[in-house]
Amino acid sequence: MDVRSVHAKTERLSDPDVTPAVWGGLEVPHGMPPYPGVILLGGSGGLHAGYESVARSFADAGFVALTLDYLAETGVEPSPEARQRYWLLWQALVRNAVAVLEASPLLAGRPIGLVGYSLGAFVAVSAASALPQVGAVVDFFGGGGWGDRSPDEEARTLPPLLILHGEADSIVPVSRAYELRDAVIAHGGEVEVQIYPGAGHGFSGPWTPWYSEQAAADSFRRTVDFLRRRLQ
Repeated sequence: MDVRSVHAKTERLSDPDVTPAVWGGLEVPHGMPPYPGVILLGGSGGLHAGYESVARSFADAGFVALTLDYLAETGVEPSPEARQRYWLLWQALVRNAVAVLEASPLLAGRPIGLVGYSLGAFVAVSAASALPQVGAVVDFFGGGGWGDRSPDEEARTLPPLLILHGEADSIVPVSRAYELRDAVIAHGGEVEVQIYPGAGHGFSGPWTPWYSEQAAADSFRRTVDFLRRRLQ
């Protein structure tokens, strides 16, 4: 399937003079602000339309949810070589997305978390380790140490971390989850881990061949609980 045919609707969320520009979608809770914020980063296949529903679910749980299209300028499914080349750009996009939420009256100073899926989890972990404004990070079937820093280096400055991974993941081995967990513990950080027996890569996405309704529901519940506790 051509991922572009199921790409989420996005708009420019940053001011015209901001470079790189922040493209994505924004879902807002019902009720009176302020709210905590979350930034969602999808996988290497691009911002699938299904993330609009995911963002709405976060908004229904009380978070301003920004789905960041960090691949808008670099293209989907980049090669490993391209991922290294674009790494600093993606980090800059996360920083700019954090700034967009920080400036929003919807948050009014409330904290921000990052939720990354697959490649987006690697990006989220790396960005969170360098952004003190980020109060928590959730790693769905990703890991640490993809860019110019090792998992050990990233773990030294990570905010509280939740790791959610499938035991049978053949794309990103579960060993990457354990490697990051051990690095965080070694540096005295806070980390929670849930490994799903028999689950493959992308278990939370109904649009993936590895979708598990049970693991998806449980992982979302754990994510919301974790973020509510950490983004006070």
